[in-house]
Amino acid sequence: MPETLVFYLLSGVAIVASALVIGQRNPMYSVLLVIVSFAALAGLYIQLDAPFVAVVQIIIYAGAIMVLFLFVVMLLNAPQEDAADWDRTHPLRRPAISRLGSMLALLLVIQL
Repeated sequence: MPETLVFYLLSGVAIVASALVIGQRNPMYSVLLVIVSFAALAGLYIQLDAPFVAVVQIIIYAGAIMVLFLFVVMLLNAPQEDAADWDRTHPLRRPAISRLGSMLALLLVIQL
């Protein structure tokens, strides 16, 4: 039973952190949330009795590639992303389409 709770906790952290990565306007927070997501995935690998894959996940992805991304973001000095004019007037950004998408997402959650 505790293994199941740990699985759901780690998978929930991985899903929420991954969803927040694309929802952040500040790239620094996105990079840090990707590291959190990688750490949660490493925890899932440990739970699958694959400690080598978990260590490789932390050392290579969170330790090397994410540090590289972090330095690139810091060197670019891009604190937030500015939306272009065409992005604000995109047809899928209208309230009716957003409501339809939210209703479909809710229907999917209910079905699952």
